[in-house]
Amino acid sequence: MFGVLPHDRLVFRYLMDFGGGERDVVSLLEPDWVYQHGLHPEAVLAVVGGGADRGELTPADVRESGPFLRLLSRVIFENVTNNGDICREADVQGSGYVYLLDARTPDPAGRVSSEDIIGAVQVNAGKPVSGSYQHNPKHRLFTVNGWFRLPDDLETALQHRLRAQGAA
Repeated sequence: MFGVLPHDRLVFRYLMDFGGGERDVVSLLEPDWVYQHGLHPEAVLAVVGGGADRGELTPADVRESGPFLRLLSRVIFENVTNNGDICREADVQGSGYVYLLDARTPDPAGRVSSEDIIGAVQVNAGKPVSGSYQHNPKHRLFTVNGWFRLPDDLETALQHRLRAQGAA
C-alpha cells in the first residue's frame, strides 16, 4: 500500500502483481481487508501510470479498470430502481429518462459535465423501469473533482459486492 489519496473519497494504492508484473493500482478496499482476503481484479478501480506522483494523482495518471467498471455497472443496474433520489425524480418527471449523477459534481442543479453523469434510467408513469439502466460511457471514475461518489444505498451495495467477490 502507498497510502490514502487526499480526495473526498477514501481510496488506497497498492503495488500488486496479477500475473503480468507489478502494477500500482487503486482500490476502495482497506489494507486490513486486502491483507486478509487479497485484492481481486474487480476491486481495482484503476491502474496508475508509471510516471505518476506517489502522493497526488491527476486524471491523466489513471487508467480505469474494465472489470471494476463492469462490476459497478452491474451493481447499479441491479439496485438503481430502489434508489430514493431516482424514485423521487421519476415521480416528478413522469416519463422519459432520469439521470444518476455522480455526487462529486460541483453543482448538480446546474450544468453537469458528461463525466459526472453515471447513467440513465427510463421512467414510466412516475416509476423507474426495472432493467432500463444504461451506463454512460463518458462517466469517469476520477476527475479534477476527485473520485466518483455514489448515493449511500448504491455505495453500500457496491461495498457489499466488492467484499463478496473477494471472500468467494
